[in-house]
Amino acid sequence: MARLYVRPGLNPDEPDAPAAVLVVDPDGTPGERALDRLGSYCYEGDGVFYLVQTDGWFEPSLEGDRLAISVAVYPVALEQVGVDPADFPDRSTVDPRAHLVLRAGTTVDPVLPAWFDEGLAVFTAGPGTPLEDLLASEDDWPIILAPPPEEIQDGDDE
Repeated sequence: MARLYVRPGLNPDEPDAPAAVLVVDPDGTPGERALDRLGSYCYEGDGVFYLVQTDGWFEPSLEGDRLAISVAVYPVALEQVGVDPADFPDRSTVDPRAHLVLRAGTTVDPVLPAWFDEGLAVFTAGPGTPLEDLLASEDDWPIILAPPPEEIQDGDDE
């Protein structure tokens, strides 16, 4: 099962700012396996992999002290890594052409600053791997997902 964390200290430029980290199991749910595979489709840079907003994003929602994150991906990106979009019938509220491949949640301080623009770091690791080990490793590069695009481009991504 995917694990979602919100904690400070991940951004060296802003060590006190909270950041979101999602840990997925490469042998876990279909959504976790899809995110693991998307790593091979991302762009590499500065010790991370980037999934561009034109391919997918994360959708945060905060209700009281409960933070929920949904990951939306267009069918083209899923197909590029051998994942059938039909396996994910739920759709994004931002753009219904994008499929929701994973949802995760955690309890947070409801007075968090607006960190949602910073992105979501997604690590792949087995369920017994502590977050601190992932963060300390120079070999485990996260996938960085941006928040939803402000404007959705017209086009046929189905």
